[in-house]
Amino acid sequence: MRALHVAALLVLATLGAVAAESRFGRTSYRLAGTDYAVPHRYEFSRNFRLPWLDAIPGLGREPEESLALLLPAAEVAEGLPGYSRFGRGYVGPIEADLVVEVVGDRDRRHFARLHDRQWGHFDARLAEGATWHPDPAGGERLVFSVGADGRGSFYLSPTRETARRADRTPPYCLARGDREGRETYDCSYTIHRDGLTFDFSLRQESVAAADRVPDYVRTRLAGWRR
Repeated sequence: MRALHVAALLVLATLGAVAAESRFGRTSYRLAGTDYAVPHRYEFSRNFRLPWLDAIPGLGREPEESLALLLPAAEVAEGLPGYSRFGRGYVGPIEADLVVEVVGDRDRRHFARLHDRQWGHFDARLAEGATWHPDPAGGERLVFSVGADGRGSFYLSPTRETARRADRTPPYCLARGDREGRETYDCSYTIHRDGLTFDFSLRQESVAAADRVPDYVRTRLAGWRR
């Protein structure tokens, strides 16, 4: 019996060590010439993964120098002005964790491909007759797809005159309705800054903080520099 008891304790200790490593261990990354030791609990791939994506060409593969972060909504809201901890979901408020991919991109090659492609789509939508409309929360929408419920896809910009920027792709937004029929939307951003390209999405409550996200993420990375 004593042997079984000892064996059970060893199994529990092993499981505890595995759990501790999973939560408190670190993974080394190199981005734009700098090394980082990122805690496992902030790694998107360790906390949320869809294995079936790996089988789809172009979706499973990531750039060599890349890091996908999952930053808890409470931490981001505390350190990033204008970021809302909660967003409106289909049924009610949900925590708005920040998922951001950071790519080491000192020569801007990765970003340039995305920038040219997305602004090409933007220009094509304009040529096809997309029209500008005021956004209820401020700014302007270039609406190019409207569904049966009146909601659809659009690009978002502070003003029509400042839509095109060299350091980011046009923010692409997808609108939908919640259970009560009110509009909700989220927007995808790609921004290049100081040798890094940042790819992330924000819920409508936090879009005003988009330009501050790269600096916030860089501050977090600085704390993990080796």
